[in-house]
Amino acid sequence: MKTTILLLCLTSNLVAQKLLLPDGSDRILQVFDLRPVLGEDKQGPKLVVPAPVIKEPAPVHRSHHVADMVRRFLEPALGPGDDCKVLGDRWLSVLGSPVQIAGVEHLLALAARERERETTIEVQLELMQFDDKAFGTVKESLAEVVRGTRVDHEAVLDAEVARAFEARVQPLAGNRLQAPNLLVLPLQHASMSWRESYSYVKDFVCTRVGDSVVAEPVVDVVWDGSRTEVCATWLPDGMLGVWCDVTVQEVEQPIAEFQATVGPLKTPVTIQLPRVTGARFEQTAVLAPGAMIVVATQKVDGSWLLATVRAKVQPRVR
Repeated sequence: MKTTILLLCLTSNLVAQKLLLPDGSDRILQVFDLRPVLGEDKQGPKLVVPAPVIKEPAPVHRSHHVADMVRRFLEPALGPGDDCKVLGDRWLSVLGSPVQIAGVEHLLALAARERERETTIEVQLELMQFDDKAFGTVKESLAEVVRGTRVDHEAVLDAEVARAFEARVQPLAGNRLQAPNLLVLPLQHASMSWRESYSYVKDFVCTRVGDSVVAEPVVDVVWDGSRTEVCATWLPDGMLGVWCDVTVQEVEQPIAEFQATVGPLKTPVTIQLPRVTGARFEQTAVLAPGAMIVVATQKVDGSWLLATVRAKVQPRVR
């Protein structure tokens, strides 16, 4: 049924953008043009996206981030039988109730309006590390959240409480890292990384040359540092919807080395085996401009890593 309806909409050149399902559920299929949100015919702001230091997967088209944000922040949320997906990197198809369809229209209209007003959402990130004793004081202000086998501590603080929280906990932190701010257009995505890559020999390939065997090293790369991904948008009540994903990874130095032999001639070689530890935060929150997300998780060595994320509105700088 869904496939047939989608084909009808597309083959009619979107003359009927809104189609009532014939199943008596009052649900509607609507296809939205994302060009006003993406601003593909206009020049966007310069976002902080450093060149990757290691090979990255193919980038996801911006329209797919729009669909992801709609799914995260649509009220009422999509339920069983509802759907939201991108068609051809330009069209957003939504299957839901009339209230949900109206909610999508409002989210997209807000994003397009703020783009025209030339405003961006500035996201500020800071990472702090605490030993277990110091974190005992910090976690009094946070709520414990269990996700599978992992226990995180989280809070959403308004601007005034956030300032008091930072003033209290920053002196307790062993290390602090304040990242450059990210500028995000509504319903769109930005990423940032500060990382150092390390090459290491993980294996050898043996090739016979005459009466001898040549062992060619197989080199791989591991990175040390962090990566942050952010999406944000205006919500109908004047709040900001923010999604962030922060990955922190540390490579133990020096990289451990092991002696081995390869090939029929037992050629001696040295193989390296990096030991990597890290932590990852992912959070979706509704914030007032200037409010702050706090997320903390425990690392393998028993210490705690805490991330704070703020969002506020800024005029676009050209």
